[in-house]
Amino acid sequence: MSRPDTFGLVTLAHALPAELVERTEPGSGGWRLKRRPADPTADFAMATGRRGGAWLALHDMLSRDAQVAGAWLYGLFAPSVDVAEYYLGQCRETLLPLMHDGGPSPQFHQPWQGAYRRVNHRYAVAAARLAAPEATVWLHDYHLMLVAGYLRRPRPDLRIGVQLQVPFPPVERFLRLPMRDKVMRGLLGADLLGLPDARSAANFLAAAHELTGLRRGDRLLLADGRMVVATAFPPSVDAARFARLAADPAVRDRVRELRESLGDPETVLLSIGALDEHEGVEQRLDAYAQLIAEGRVDPLTTVLVHVAAAGSEAAHPAGVQERVDRQVAQINGMFSRLGHPVVHYVRHELDPVELTSLYLAADVLLALPSRQGATLAAKEYAATRLDDTGRIVLSEFSGTAADLPEATVVNPEDLVEVKDAICAAIELRAKPDDGMAAMRSRIHAADAAKSTESFLDTVDVVTAYRYANRGQAACVK
Repeated sequence: MSRPDTFGLVTLAHALPAELVERTEPGSGGWRLKRRPADPTADFAMATGRRGGAWLALHDMLSRDAQVAGAWLYGLFAPSVDVAEYYLGQCRETLLPLMHDGGPSPQFHQPWQGAYRRVNHRYAVAAARLAAPEATVWLHDYHLMLVAGYLRRPRPDLRIGVQLQVPFPPVERFLRLPMRDKVMRGLLGADLLGLPDARSAANFLAAAHELTGLRRGDRLLLADGRMVVATAFPPSVDAARFARLAADPAVRDRVRELRESLGDPETVLLSIGALDEHEGVEQRLDAYAQLIAEGRVDPLTTVLVHVAAAGSEAAHPAGVQERVDRQVAQINGMFSRLGHPVVHYVRHELDPVELTSLYLAADVLLALPSRQGATLAAKEYAATRLDDTGRIVLSEFSGTAADLPEATVVNPEDLVEVKDAICAAIELRAKPDDGMAAMRSRIHAADAAKSTESFLDTVDVVTAYRYANRGQAACVK
């Protein structure tokens, strides 16, 4: 199939949905694309490929025939200085901390803001060239919050959807951003703004009204006679894949091996969280250590496995890593037997098979971010629990809490509540639970494939209404 000149769907993201690796076969030469394990962008790439679309990301080494999951890949070049200040500066040191409560304070520097504007403008120019008439442009995350506004002027025909994976902050926090007006104008260039949870959607609508005075409804604003819909689109997981792996006899064998390697404990607690300030890793380790010290958890029969691969988007991950390393060493030094640590610490990415095996080996999942748009580990864990056993202790500050109300939902800052919830989950871990079955059913009903198609379909619905009702006000309930 030859590569088209323009596309009906153009997906824009900071990175490719695959990594470029050098070929190792004798005489092969060149490079090849390798999909990353458990990478959420793979689901977006598959949706783009199903519609014969293009994927545009920062890159300068792509061949013309590069494809992943049927999506044509385009590399966008930008000067290295701009890329560094846009990504390492504005994205990681300004926007990421701003979007999350707690953690490091956002840093504001004019050169970073200028680089962010220039890189976003490059994306807009390239997207305008790739998009066919009335095409859909699908923008991903806080890296590209100005692009919709830049695109709206030269290409008013486009259908534009922006999907944020991070929470949108409260109004008073967003107002701290020096380029808040530019970001808001950029986001209001979209037809549909998908946010990770209902609280984020409400925060965005409140901030937009505060800054612009635009008329608003429950889920929309009217901007320049155009309806902008802002609503929750919670991130989803490939539930079918996790269920298939969970039923695989080879995976079941690996589960037994894992528990044996952990010393055949009665209870395995699993904690998954990147080394980010907002993940709450240190708080959950504190809770576990206190339970052991208080005699409520027996270190001879219970272990905690913490998977803490450093988040690529983390601001100051090194500081968190040093503290967590020290904390794990202290807990093991105080409570472990020789050769039998009470905390097993994994600091690298796990492939889907190993991750599924670990989910099945774990009796209780601790998913306790202090502030995050979604906690996908909780959904993945539930998708693997085919016998309805196991328990999830989940932060109320995660957007996933609204999707999984049957989990034990707690305030992660309240260590007394967290400790009580862990003890209750340990007691109930082996009993089949109707709540786990309900969560798994809901996750399958809104899995990654369905949710990505739902977002793109909603862009079509919103814009079709706009084209049919130009200049008319409406209210969406």
